[in-house]
Amino acid sequence: MRCLYAHFLSNLYSFNNNALFINGRIATKAQLIPMIADAREQLDDKLMSAISRKHWGYAERVAEEILDLQTRTRTLNLMKDVAYEIAGRTPTKG
Repeated sequence: MRCLYAHFLSNLYSFNNNALFINGRIATKAQLIPMIADAREQLDDKLMSAISRKHWGYAERVAEEILDLQTRTRTLNLMKDVAYEIAGRTPTKG
């Protein structure tokens, strides 16, 4: 399984240097939202898995990655957009 967090960091580096192109055009911040949401969901799953297996060191490292992702998302001013993206993916009951 590929690490979506590392993939996002690579894309963010390119984005910050105006070198990220999506469909032949320079990427916008809005195009980073699905990448951030994917990374967040994967990291959350890894954290829950590490906690259930009682791998505390790994859980701590994953929590640090979540914090870093959240800090970068806040810097981009995309917190609400990412939350909305994740909420849209969440199945509802009823």
